[in-house]
Amino acid sequence: MVCSQWSRVAVCVLTLALGCRKFSGPPDPGFEKASQLYQQLYAHELDEAYGDPQMEQVVDLLQKVEPNSVDKPSAQALLGAIERGKAELAKTHVEREKMRKAAEQVISAPSTIDPSAVLARPDAGTGAVQDPYGPGASIAEINLSSGGCLVAGEPFRETGTNRAGTVYRLSQSPVCAQKLPGFVGQLVMVAEGRIYRRVLETQVPQPARDGGVPSAGAADAGPARATQARAAPPDAGESTATAAAQDAGTSY
Repeated sequence: MVCSQWSRVAVCVLTLALGCRKFSGPPDPGFEKASQLYQQLYAHELDEAYGDPQMEQVVDLLQKVEPNSVDKPSAQALLGAIERGKAELAKTHVEREKMRKAAEQVISAPSTIDPSAVLARPDAGTGAVQDPYGPGASIAEINLSSGGCLVAGEPFRETGTNRAGTVYRLSQSPVCAQKLPGFVGQLVMVAEGRIYRRVLETQVPQPARDGGVPSAGAADAGPARATQARAAPPDAGESTATAAAQDAGTSY
C-alpha cells in the first residue's frame, strides 16, 4: 500500500515537470500583437467585436503561437473565449431578428392613439386627470398601445437625487413618429417602470468617443449631464490578454 501511494506521487511530480518543460520557450511576439488587437476591438465594439473581420486576424495570430512558448496556454484560453463569444453573438443576432420582425408586425397595425393627446397636460387646478404620457405614466402601457415605439437605451443615475433608471427613446420608425409625435427629439427617463422625466435630447451633451469626456463647448443641461465609460471584455480563462474597463452607465 505504501509503495502504491509513493508511485502515484512520483507520477504527479513527473507530470508537473513535463508540463513546465513543455511551455518553457520564450514569449511569442505574435501573442502580444493578438492580445492588443483583441483589447482594442472589444473596448470599442463590446460583444459585436466577435463579428468584426479583424477578429479573424487575432485568431490567426493566436493559432501561430509557438507550441513551447510560455504564451501558449494564454493563447489557447483566448482562442476559447473568442469561439464562445462568436457563438453567443450569433444567437443574439438571431433573437434580434425575431424581435425586429415581431415589432414590424405590431407597428404596422392601425393606431388607436389620438396624436393630439400626446401633448396634452393635466389641469393643474383640478388635478382630476393624469397626463398619460407625463411623469408617473406606465412605460409598459404606452408601448402596449403604440406597438413598442419607446425603445430602452442606456441606464441613468440623476446627480443630487441619486434617482436611477433607464433612458428610453422613440423608435426611428416613421409610424412611431406619427403615433407619438410628442416624443420626437426627447429622452424619456424611466424609473421603476414609470416615466420620471422627459428631457429634450438637445439639452444632453453627447459624450466624446475618445475617453468618454463631453466635447468642449457642450451646454450644461443641469440635471441631464451624460458620461460614458468603456466596458470590459469577458474573462478569457487564464489569458493575460483581456482588458479591464468598467461600464459606468450614464448619469443625468
